Amino acid sequence: MVDLASAKTAVKDLVHWENPVSSASTLGFVLACLVSICYYSFISVVAYISLTLLVIVLGIKIYSYVMVFLKKADPSNDPLIAITNIEVNIPPEKVAEMTGFLVDVANPSVMELRRLFLLENWFDSIKFVLCLWGFTYIGSWFNMMTLIILSWVGLFTLPLLYKNNQTAVDEIVGSVNTQMTEIKDKVMAVIPMSKDSTKKEE
Repeated sequence: MVDLASAKTAVKDLVHWENPVSSASTLGFVLACLVSICYYSFISVVAYISLTLLVIVLGIKIYSYVMVFLKKADPSNDPLIAITNIEVNIPPEKVAEMTGFLVDVANPSVMELRRLFLLENWFDSIKFVLCLWGFTYIGSWFNMMTLIILSWVGLFTLPLLYKNNQTAVDEIVGSVNTQMTEIKDKVMAVIPMSKDSTKKEE
């Protein structure tokens, strides 16, 4: 749980641009990879990135060797030592924790989809149909890679915009939620609900 909390804090700091250099480098690197995948195969992109990293490491190794050979640096000052000391082994308990988390997410999602497809709640199913209908238009406008790129850019821009304009956004969201609640009450009053779904809501 501590690791999960620290990971959430790190992601929050990243998308809120607490450290602009770290946020910009993360945004730029992943964005460059996604754009590259649009034009080249995934295998080619991975191969070129790996080759680039190997060339960089080779350059650092040669530079460190030359500095040590000329006695202008100490072998302990190798910049790659910090990376070498990083623990890369995945402990079994961490795998079990991640599996449990995925199960906790998957099971409610499957139950919710079953509820929506079986029309157990008419209003929720209507909203689901409208969302799917909207997705048909989104799918005709953008391909999956474009949506991933837009989502990645949005991840680094929308939280910052919300943080800077939180009061105005909260007012708009509150107004929309109020209108949605009124519409839901009107629809629920018109559409006959089954006894089972009414009991489940209670």
